[in-house]
Amino acid sequence: MRIRLPAALAATAATVLAGCATVPSGGVPQQVATGGSQVQAYEEPLPPPGPSAYTQPEQVVLGFLHASASYAVDPWAARQFLTPALRAKWHPGPVTVVSSINNGTTVRPDPRLEPTGAVGKATVKFTGERLATLSPAGQYQYSPATKSYQFTLLQAGGEWLISELPQADQGSLLLTQWDFEHVYQARNLFFFAQSPSSVNGKLIPDPVYAPLQSSDSALNTNLAKGLVKGLLKDQHGWLRSVTKTSFPHGTTLLGVTISDQTAVVNLGGAAVHTSKTQRQQMAQQLQATLDSTAYSAALARAVVLEINGRRAYTGTLPNLIYDVRRGQLAYRSGEYIVSNGSKLSSGSKRLAGPVQFGAADITALAVAPPDPDIPRAGQLAIAAEDGGGCQVYLPPAGSGPGESTVPDTSRLLSTSGGECTSLSWDSNGNLWAAAGRNIWVLRAPSYQAQLVSTPSDLAPGRQTVILALRMAPDAVRAALLIRTGARAETHLVLAAVEETNNQLSLGTPVDVGTGLPDPKAMSWYNPYDLVVLDKSGIAEVPLTGSVGQQIELAPSGANSITTDGTELAVGTGNNEIQISSTLGAPWSQAHAGSLPIYPG
Repeated sequence: MRIRLPAALAATAATVLAGCATVPSGGVPQQVATGGSQVQAYEEPLPPPGPSAYTQPEQVVLGFLHASASYAVDPWAARQFLTPALRAKWHPGPVTVVSSINNGTTVRPDPRLEPTGAVGKATVKFTGERLATLSPAGQYQYSPATKSYQFTLLQAGGEWLISELPQADQGSLLLTQWDFEHVYQARNLFFFAQSPSSVNGKLIPDPVYAPLQSSDSALNTNLAKGLVKGLLKDQHGWLRSVTKTSFPHGTTLLGVTISDQTAVVNLGGAAVHTSKTQRQQMAQQLQATLDSTAYSAALARAVVLEINGRRAYTGTLPNLIYDVRRGQLAYRSGEYIVSNGSKLSSGSKRLAGPVQFGAADITALAVAPPDPDIPRAGQLAIAAEDGGGCQVYLPPAGSGPGESTVPDTSRLLSTSGGECTSLSWDSNGNLWAAAGRNIWVLRAPSYQAQLVSTPSDLAPGRQTVILALRMAPDAVRAALLIRTGARAETHLVLAAVEETNNQLSLGTPVDVGTGLPDPKAMSWYNPYDLVVLDKSGIAEVPLTGSVGQQIELAPSGANSITTDGTELAVGTGNNEIQISSTLGAPWSQAHAGSLPIYPG
């Protein structure tokens, strides 16, 4: 039977709302269509009332796995499948997400459930792929591996009950991918950037999966409470070293109410002793978090901050979220020529490479965001092959609108290790370059090259090649497309940009489980999503780790992609550039050129 139940995954899973980033999981949550402004509830298929409804041990195991999805709101739903002895001591910990099975009456070909044993006792082996785990701190960790989960069952009074749970991922609450998708909702928590210092005061989205824990009528309020608690807690995710919360340690949540799309958040404890500036920052975090529509409907359009029941902040809250900057498209129009103009117009500027390049081939381009507050706003950067290495050239900027007159700059990054495959500007005016398994940053204002320290698991071996490096609009997150190993497997990862003693480095990467067969190019679409080109088409990939949703087919031979947050431009192997006015729109006529790139 199917009933509407916004069930939570587990009591421990509520720690996902404690400010921890999600790292990739299974698929996109499927929502039930509802009207009005209420958050949409998920539809959860429940098994029959208990183990007596099943006649086979494998059906009991399937029923137990599905009932586990209701653990937080109804622990007995899963406990009734256990023997009394196991029932008394079963207190599940972190969640493990495994590949999907059917709804309790049939079994899909993969994974398999294999019952063995004598009458009165049975062993059921559940074989499938472990997709991810949820840590005790709430961090969702992508960790694909084939696993065998063995259940032992005893028959008493004609009823099969589970007497022993699997040793694999011991202590975890097992949840199938399908169930996870139907009891979690993708959300963002927003924290302030703390490094690099020049982006202080900007808000950084930290994606989480929020479990639904109450009846439909209370969804907004209960989700909001969980998210506010997430803002109050210490962070444990991959962004913890580069973000901070404005809520002082010891702040308590006294209540949240939502009426007419206005959330009233009442705080106590250490919040009593905050300054006016700090209260404004708390209100900004609350506003961005509860009003976010990146992955789900907004919980509230306005926020009123109270401390001990009294209004604590009034005033207009500015938008502090960096977005993708729009600007002119640059591309290679000839073997050693770059054009920089609007929409591939006939009046595009044509810039030859510097004399010292000689006949070196241009391998990557980048354009700095057209922001007057950014050093070298609108600056073009060109990477050229240099023997077995890479050289980067910044041609002199002109004196037109939005441009500054600066001399040309040339930097030899390496003479070995491969050509530069990627260039990317950040919002601090720094230029990032990737070649082989190495990353450099040319820091404003001197643009002297620094080799960036990277964790060993980001570039684990000599066969590693960084295909693409793209800095997020906020400059504290980096997306990388990496090819590793003898099998040339491609991974899309995220890493935080850390700074210590004036040296930039990348933090431990987190794998974005795109579900795409062979990603080969990507670009930031907005602060929350990437667009990814693979052999089958173009997909929008959320940073939650959800499977990418293919938006449209790519032009034949497409090998690169760029976007300004609206338009898409794709380069092909036959020296053509095609443009789409937005995701899903038809492609325009082809233009001669390659390596198209929008600012960023």
